[in-house]
Amino acid sequence: MTIYLTPNISDDQIAAMDVFDAFRLGEELLESRYPRDAARVLRQVVEDSPDNASAWELLARAHFAAAQLRPAEDAFRRLVELEPTSGWAHTALGLTLDRQSRHREGALMHRLAAAMGESARDASRVQLVDRPVV
Repeated sequence: MTIYLTPNISDDQIAAMDVFDAFRLGEELLESRYPRDAARVLRQVVEDSPDNASAWELLARAHFAAAQLRPAEDAFRRLVELEPTSGWAHTALGLTLDRQSRHREGALMHRLAAAMGESARDASRVQLVDRPVV
């Protein structure tokens, strides 16, 4: 389902949702390009299910899409804790750090992702950070 009108969801409505419905609504809001509203809904999901990696991923993506980089970083770090072998999670955390101009920290995440075989782009991002300054 695609949401076309600006969502108007109260905190009480979010609190009354069960976890699955809130997750699905957050997914739909993010897909419909309402990342701030998606993050509001998904915060409730991760509070109710703190070990749900899918919820943390969706929350992190919503924060990233809304340019809320510190919360996105926190959520991606939690995702990496839950899924340490996920190359995608390391890449996403690296991109979040890059976007905050923390390229050296991001390079570490890209190195890990490249070692996991995630993407050739991760290796090229590391090369950009590691090249000598002339």
